Parts: sequence; C-alpha cells; structure tokens
Amino acid sequence: MEQEKLRSTLITHLDTLRRNLEVVSIEVLKTKYQKPYETLAKDICAAASAYTQYLALTGIRLKAKYFDEAKPYIDGIIQNTTVLKTISEAAFKRQDIEEIERLALSLRQDILNALHPFYLRHLCLYVTAECIDTVGMMPEIYNDANGCIWRDNTWQPFDDTSAGLLLYAQEKPKETDTAPVAYPMEPTGEQEERKAS
Repeated sequence: MEQEKLRSTLITHLDTLRRNLEVVSIEVLKTKYQKPYETLAKDICAAASAYTQYLALTGIRLKAKYFDEAKPYIDGIIQNTTVLKTISEAAFKRQDIEEIERLALSLRQDILNALHPFYLRHLCLYVTAECIDTVGMMPEIYNDANGCIWRDNTWQPFDDTSAGLLLYAQEKPKETDTAPVAYPMEPTGEQEERKAS
C-alpha cells in the first residue's frame, strides 16, 4: 500500500535524525556533519511532503474537467496555511510522525471546507424516467463535480448518469452555507482525478 510505504520512508528518515540528535547537537550536525545532514534534511523534506500530500489530497473526488475551476480553492488553502510550517517543525524538532499525520489530516479538512462552495455550484437534481412516471418519487441530489449522489445520508460515488437527466440546483453558492460533514474518500475506476500542485 502506497500510504504505508510513504509512512515507512518518513519514519526511517525521522529515526535517523533522532538517533543523530541523541549523539550530537543540531549545531554540530549542521557544521561538522554538514553534507550528510543536508542530504538527510532533503530526504526528510521530500518524504514529509509526499506523505502530507498523500494524506491531504488522496481520495478527494474531483472530475478532471473541473480541476482548473477547483484549483484556486485548493491553492488558496495551501498558500495561506501555517500547517506546513508546523509539519516541518514536527519533523525536524520533534520527529513526531503522529503529529505530522494529525496536521496533514487537518489540512485535508481545510481543503474540503474550502472546496465546499465549489461543490455547491455543481449540485444537480438527478431525474430519471422512474421519477417522472412514479407519483411522489423525488429526484436524487447529484454532484457533478465529484460524481457522487446523496443516498442514505452520505455522498456515494455514482459516475454513470446516462439513465437520467441532470438539472442544476443553483448557479452560485450562498455565502451562509456551512462546511460539509464529509465527502467520499474512495475514487472509482471510471472517476478521473487530479492532484493540485
């Protein structure tokens, strides 16, 4: 599993730093052992970045055709967050993998909260022939941006809408809308996904 591999790589580098710091100070590492320390620091940065990106972005459903529209929401959070600096401190000062994971997941929630108005703009009513033919049968709520339908009080992947008609619910989100409870985490085979840079 990719997550375990990324986690294991980061733990290995953090352990190396921890063991080095048990023997010498950070100042000695940065001067006397400058080249090996710089190599280790680069390895920690790369591993922490890869693991944070995986935890924060993997499984956020987004159709490729909407990526350019959604990207500013994601980039805005990433550019303005202090979480990434705190992750760096957790890695270099405390070598704390659990703290890094908590912070990455909080970044993920910040991204989901930022995407909420974007997702609202792509809400539709999914109207099937059965809805039209059956008295009292209501259309289902569908989100065209992430390819999910609202069923059993959760967003569920639903990529094939060919059996019905999509009617958009609104043009713009209301300013007073609150953040979502949760969006689905697992992509389907047909769902196209892209990660923000």
